[in-house]
Amino acid sequence: MDRLNVSMDVLRRLAKEADDPNCVVLAEREINDYLKPEIDALKAAIERIGKAIDEEAAKGQGEDWSLMVGYVQSCREKLPGAIEEWQKD
Repeated sequence: MDRLNVSMDVLRRLAKEADDPNCVVLAEREINDYLKPEIDALKAAIERIGKAIDEEAAKGQGEDWSLMVGYVQSCREKLPGAIEEWQKD
């Protein structure tokens, strides 16, 4: 069974137990666990493109890479802040 179906099975069970005081926490944890590999992959891709841009900018061939550097930085800042929290679990 793929990850999405496994997560949906858990979320369906939790949806039937919505009055359980732990339901919200368990649902959030399940969704976070599902998203974590995708977010980690995105974070790694952003780091790779950022490093490549930095290397090109360091060559100093009269090019202005500041827009690209700034955009990559904004992408880093847009990543969910919960990544660090998920890694602690």
